[in-house]
Amino acid sequence: MKSFKRMAAVAAVAVAGPTVLTATPAMAADQPAVIVPDVAPKDDAADAGTPTPAMPGVQTPVPVPAPAVPAPAVPDVQAPAPQPAPVAEKAAKDAKSEADTQDAEAEADGMLMGPDVTVAGIPKNGFKADGSWTPLQVTVDNGGHVAVPNYTPTLSVDGYGGTFKPSQVKVEWKTAGGTWQSAELTQGEAFGNSLQYSLGTDTTLAKGTSYTVDVRIAFAAGTTVMPFDLTSAGFSRVGNHVDYSPSAWYNATIAGAVDDRENPFVEGPALTVNGVPETIKAGGDWTNLSVRVDNSGKEALKGFNVGLVLARPDWVKMKPSQIKVEVLSKDKNGKAGWHEAEVWSEEESVFFGIDLAGGPVAAGQSFDVQFRIRFAADAPLGAVSIFSWGSSQVGPDTPTPWADSRSRARLTTIVAASTNTGGNGNGNGNQPNPNGGAKPITDTTGTTGTTGTTGTTGGELAATGSDPATTWALGGAGVALAMGAALVAGTGRRRRTTA
Repeated sequence: MKSFKRMAAVAAVAVAGPTVLTATPAMAADQPAVIVPDVAPKDDAADAGTPTPAMPGVQTPVPVPAPAVPAPAVPDVQAPAPQPAPVAEKAAKDAKSEADTQDAEAEADGMLMGPDVTVAGIPKNGFKADGSWTPLQVTVDNGGHVAVPNYTPTLSVDGYGGTFKPSQVKVEWKTAGGTWQSAELTQGEAFGNSLQYSLGTDTTLAKGTSYTVDVRIAFAAGTTVMPFDLTSAGFSRVGNHVDYSPSAWYNATIAGAVDDRENPFVEGPALTVNGVPETIKAGGDWTNLSVRVDNSGKEALKGFNVGLVLARPDWVKMKPSQIKVEVLSKDKNGKAGWHEAEVWSEEESVFFGIDLAGGPVAAGQSFDVQFRIRFAADAPLGAVSIFSWGSSQVGPDTPTPWADSRSRARLTTIVAASTNTGGNGNGNGNQPNPNGGAKPITDTTGTTGTTGTTGTTGGELAATGSDPATTWALGGAGVALAMGAALVAGTGRRRRTTA
């Protein structure tokens, strides 16, 4: 498992070509986070014994039994003596009970597209193995996801080249009342060598909300000096049904360890999707949005490509033809204006990737990539999560390190067209205000911020900062096509490493 984890990001690039590798703004000065998709092989020890999670609307294929092969005759082998009836009956009952339990577990496991669970405060120089506490902050961000009942965030440690004993690790989390509570430890075959700690349960995690848990961790004297994975994740349990949200791996070490894991990624410009309204009408007019590209404090990039992902956290499938996106940028002939962007996905899907634009980014530069979106009248109603991806990798020969970025997700809802007048007066307008007057969601950087700008009556937006329409070209460098391997990060596992 370890060698694969170390090579997962590079493998994703090899498979997908110009791959988008997700990133979030740094949550702590000493721990900038970069996200990349991590796909688990069948023999991944971390998933050993865990049934494949069932996703709503996706039928699990039924295993095809192997053809029967007659057993070869073995001479002079005595058949086992018949078991007494009570013993045989008990064995049959035990076998049936185990099979029923496995079936129940398989039916109970499912996936969520959110919330995102992230960790801040991981020390650059490693965790001390002297029993002292190291404070961490675990943030549960449900800003781009629907409500989740009984949600429990988790934190795990998994040694690289060694194992941790439960007696060597202590984890505590601070309750709302301000008291420190020992985190519940979970072990088992499904976790491999990992030690997983539960950090309290929120009975109702509302849509579009987030919170942070203060956590502290201590490693006892004598703990093996080694690199390790620090993993944040979470799950929702209702009765016997358990849904798992995406997990994130961070490279960490015990102080003094040499970490030889490859890390070809650095934190790219911070991305923020602005202007997302609470609702968008099916069959309505354009809703104007933008992606803020903030390269403050970072070096110049010769090329950087920005893409968009639309996801259905309610697992309701849509068709690409039901989504239209236009970008304010240059076309291939250098003409600036609104140009249609291709919506990439399967014929019907819950994930959609869109190339927005790409071009050079100067050191410290900040600007908006402006785009607009509309949904067809027959688009399925329900929740839509919107977030942006970015990468400086423009081809297989692009030198490392690659600058990669990911915005926080924003949640909107496709609603039926109303009969009241809005926007352009036809009753289906999403302008001049989003959805004809719906209140925009507050855009944030970190945990607080200002409300993003929305559309204007003229349909053309005045770019703030440097105008991307004069410097950036439509479509970037195939960002959305490369998202094929990365879209699983919406419901799978992600690598977050130090820059």
